[in-house]
Amino acid sequence: MVPKKTLFERMGLVETNSAEGDESKFEMIEESKEPELDVNQVPDLENIPDLSHLVSASVDEAAVRIEKESARFKEKDLEREKAGKMNDIPKDIGDKLDLLINAYEKNKMLTIDEIYRNSHLETDLKKSIFMADVYLKAIPENLPMDLKRETVLNIMNVSNISLDELLNDAYKRIDSLNTVLEETVSTTQEIFNRNDATIRELEKRIEDLKEINKSRKKFQEDQNTLIEYEIQKIINLVEFVKPKK
Repeated sequence: MVPKKTLFERMGLVETNSAEGDESKFEMIEESKEPELDVNQVPDLENIPDLSHLVSASVDEAAVRIEKESARFKEKDLEREKAGKMNDIPKDIGDKLDLLINAYEKNKMLTIDEIYRNSHLETDLKKSIFMADVYLKAIPENLPMDLKRETVLNIMNVSNISLDELLNDAYKRIDSLNTVLEETVSTTQEIFNRNDATIRELEKRIEDLKEINKSRKKFQEDQNTLIEYEIQKIINLVEFVKPKK
């Protein structure tokens, strides 16, 4: 059985000495001139595929392995390219979007109905404190306040409407309104503090730029003076050595 030739033998990089019988001696083909090494073009070690396992493999097996190695490195290149594009996007873009969304939500004017809805308060009028207002408007306005109160309570009692439920509903509504009020005040103060800090930074930056301009102006004056003096000195020397007409 004829032994399979190695990859280097099939590619013509080594020669087999048939006179030695079963033992094969390889002679490396000497290159006429050793190429110069360009340090700038030497790839990183992690980018150099490991082909040592191909030395004793057949040509077909080596071709398959080389193809796999090439595919793997192409995949790595694509990942690096993708990672590079992702790096072009600001890393804090998600945080900035969250801030914008939160700022919009906090600066959005809420209606009373939206506040109640967000707090999941009672929507049935008969179970809310506003039912007392409905009964109050149905009573003649010229009646004394105590009589109006007694009349409303009597109507509620006849209608099987619990005063405790209405008072509990009133408490929940006041609590939800106060919560929004406190959040609005807190958010406003945060905006003031942040904007005041930005204003101070900008004012400091303005002062720094003014100082830079001032220093640059002094530099320009000194440079101009130095150069103009040298030019005049040269002109005087030229006038001195130049033949008189």
